[in-house]
Amino acid sequence: MDPRVELIHEQTEREFRGHTFNGKSLMETCRALTAAQAFDANTYEGYTAWDNLAHSVYFKFVLLRYLGGAAPVEPYPWKEGSFPEAPEATASSWEHSLSYAETVHDAYQATLASLKGSRLSERFELWECSVGEALLWVATHDTYHTAQIRNMGLEAFRTARKT
Repeated sequence: MDPRVELIHEQTEREFRGHTFNGKSLMETCRALTAAQAFDANTYEGYTAWDNLAHSVYFKFVLLRYLGGAAPVEPYPWKEGSFPEAPEATASSWEHSLSYAETVHDAYQATLASLKGSRLSERFELWECSVGEALLWVATHDTYHTAQIRNMGLEAFRTARKT
């Protein structure tokens, strides 16, 4: 694997479900939630944890499709767009969302593992940036939405910090 792509690959994995310097990863954060908590819109910004997870998955899916690795994750299960309408707030739909997020991430990581470094400078017109810039953004995008979920006021994250 190209060393530049390898660094992006490693950081993307950390921020999605691994050990991260920024705290809990996206999946560690989401898996700590019940379905009721995940679909709770009574938050500081009015977004749900599900909204944030689906939003992160969508942009990873878009880039994955551009890179030619989306076949294992198609058809996309929700209306395509930045913040799709949430499914019924059930344990089953939450588990399906978590599972689909993992599947998209795994396909994305497999695509990155075989990506030629020469593609990093390729222009990705949809986002008006290079492929390299888009790849870097996806890892930080997971981090941003992890922090957003952890700070939205959900009961699951209101425990006092140990001193």
